[in-house]
Amino acid sequence: MATELIGGEQARRMSGTFSPYRVLVLARHTLTQLTRMRVFYFLGIFVAILIASSMFVLRYNSPEQELKILKDFGLGAMTLFVSVFAIVATSMLIPKDVEDRTLYTILSKPVLRIEYLLGKLLGVLMLIGVSLVVMDALFTGVLYWRQSMITAEQVEVLRTGGHGEEAVEALRMVIDAAGVSWSLQAAMLVVFAKGAVLAALTLLISTFASSSLFTIVVAITAFFIGHVQADARAFYEANEIGGGLMKYVAALIALVCPDFQLFNVVDAAVAGELIAWGDVGMLLGAAGGYMVVYIMLAWYAFYDKEL
Repeated sequence: MATELIGGEQARRMSGTFSPYRVLVLARHTLTQLTRMRVFYFLGIFVAILIASSMFVLRYNSPEQELKILKDFGLGAMTLFVSVFAIVATSMLIPKDVEDRTLYTILSKPVLRIEYLLGKLLGVLMLIGVSLVVMDALFTGVLYWRQSMITAEQVEVLRTGGHGEEAVEALRMVIDAAGVSWSLQAAMLVVFAKGAVLAALTLLISTFASSSLFTIVVAITAFFIGHVQADARAFYEANEIGGGLMKYVAALIALVCPDFQLFNVVDAAVAGELIAWGDVGMLLGAAGGYMVVYIMLAWYAFYDKEL
């Protein structure tokens, strides 16, 4: 229990100033709390989707196209489940602590409210990270297995047809380019960053929301707005609708809802394009900026909140 983790000898080690130790204790408790809520059952659904897509994916004329379809299924499923984790897990934290009266006990200890928020967010990020590592390992294993099978089948076809080793090597290069690559791991980092931003935004909403359901609805709405705002802004600018007013409206929307299209690297990873690590670093930096803003706003909303 959090009350046990933040009491006794440990409480005497804590001071009134900000303490990373307290944040880590709260994060560990949050991860345990979410695990007991059995949110990891979502991984079973992911495994089922992954296995089904690898077995029943449509056979295309080219083997590399089949691998691209499998990557599209896998990366799309991971992005979806990370987003669901971020929204659902985060939305339950504060209401659950209020319902169990755990929040009152924690804040009665020498624990700052910013530490409580950071600990909760870090716990969710640990959950997302563990889930993504498991999904990534499963996905990479299935993709490599399917890649090996396709390579063996196609090499056998070429050799049966009397083609030489040059044709076989060229085929291997084409299939390898469409299969497992480091770009997939770069995409995983960006998917994690997107989930982290969504979790921070959901935490902000939960600080003034009346229930978990309200938090989920608002977070999902912001999620969809964040995906369409770039296209909507381009449409209004191209057709000169709304004049200068739309620029201010678009800026306000971009401030409230993050532009999730920035983190859309799935298409590039599926196509086998090289995702530069410098671009990944920029996206991680943008995610960090969003998170800092949302955490500070959440702290402001939670600082004087009557509980």
